[in-house]
Amino acid sequence: MRSAKASLDTNALQQLEIIEKASAQANNQDTALLDSIGKIWDKNGIPAASAIWFERKAQIVKSETSYLDAAYRYFDSFRMANDSMIQSLLVGKAITNYQKVLELNPNNLNAKTDLGACYADGTSEPMKGIMLLRDVVAADPNHEMAQYNLGMLSVKSGQLDKAIERFQKVLEINPQRSEMNFYLGQVHLQKGDTAAAIQSYETFIKNAKYDVSDVIKMVQALKKKAS
Repeated sequence: MRSAKASLDTNALQQLEIIEKASAQANNQDTALLDSIGKIWDKNGIPAASAIWFERKAQIVKSETSYLDAAYRYFDSFRMANDSMIQSLLVGKAITNYQKVLELNPNNLNAKTDLGACYADGTSEPMKGIMLLRDVVAADPNHEMAQYNLGMLSVKSGQLDKAIERFQKVLEINPQRSEMNFYLGQVHLQKGDTAAAIQSYETFIKNAKYDVSDVIKMVQALKKKAS
């Protein structure tokens, strides 16, 4: 926590220490103060620190929303971490809190999707995660993030046709998600289908909202190689 505090500017640090002191005087039982501390960390882009305070709040409130507030911050932190030991700690915390969410509401498909991703990407039980994600798409075939996660897992396992099917489904659900065309291009390229890869990349380039000069160069090189 000390290293995280070192990244704060003077105003944020002073505000944080004032509220932390007030919270300590209340034996960290005042949920409004816990919430405020968490939000300071949110504002400064440090979800791992924020998650700690929202988890403390959840242990008092014990609601679906409060556990979810802690869970997705731990999940985001897991995605951001580079150290494997820290990743393991954070994904374990995320799993615990997502499980609490699902104990209270087994029909929370967003929580089940994130829990599946936690198991699939952050534990030695990837099939447990895949089964959770399959449960989600069985309940709601149009669940965008579940389809996306299953697509990415299909790429990892070399099931390229299944990955294409999943990514196309994501685009069907959300046509604005243009990066899926880039992923489709990558998968087509892995399959050796250069024409399909070029088509997907060009669709991505056409709809991209940011600099895609590297992709343009790649397409030019692919066309030159194919000619």
